[in-house]
Amino acid sequence: MKPFAVILLLVAAAAGAQPATRVEVAAQRAAIEQRFAREQVECEQRFSVSACLDDLRQRRHDALVPLVRREHELAAEERRQRAEAQAQRVREREQVAAQDEGQRHERVVAAHPPSTPASHPVRAQSPEQAAQVRQQADQKADAVAARRRERARERELQQQQRVAAHAAKEKNRTKPLAAPLPLPGASAASMPK
Repeated sequence: MKPFAVILLLVAAAAGAQPATRVEVAAQRAAIEQRFAREQVECEQRFSVSACLDDLRQRRHDALVPLVRREHELAAEERRQRAEAQAQRVREREQVAAQDEGQRHERVVAAHPPSTPASHPVRAQSPEQAAQVRQQADQKADAVAARRRERARERELQQQQRVAAHAAKEKNRTKPLAAPLPLPGASAASMPK
């Protein structure tokens, strides 16, 4: 039987019955590589080596395509299984944490009965007290606004002082400014023709 026919049979067998594990894929790949290595030695002994090697490379590629495809499928399946296992571990950890948190909350509630939260403002008991609370809030807001206006005035004054200092510095420069460059038309007119 010719080597080409053997390879075709192997390719057909590999395409028909997909290997189930990476070990089987690796074994089939090794068998194909070994067969092609023997055929390469035979090709190198012929007169037209290039054509034989090109044909051999093409057949090798065609034989390995289903194996490579199966390797990719197995790798994708393994990644999916690892992702599912990781998701399951995360769910289990979240359940344990939620149970621990629930038990901790129950212990805290049993040890310390709920009291009036400090974050809620105390409501006024009478209309006079409500008016006094509003008046205090207005005074506080006015004081904050006055501080902001004062800081804005200070910043404006500092900016004016910086501008004045810069102007004075420029005025006291000892080096005179450079003469302006001549106009392009003037230099062209002064050149002799």
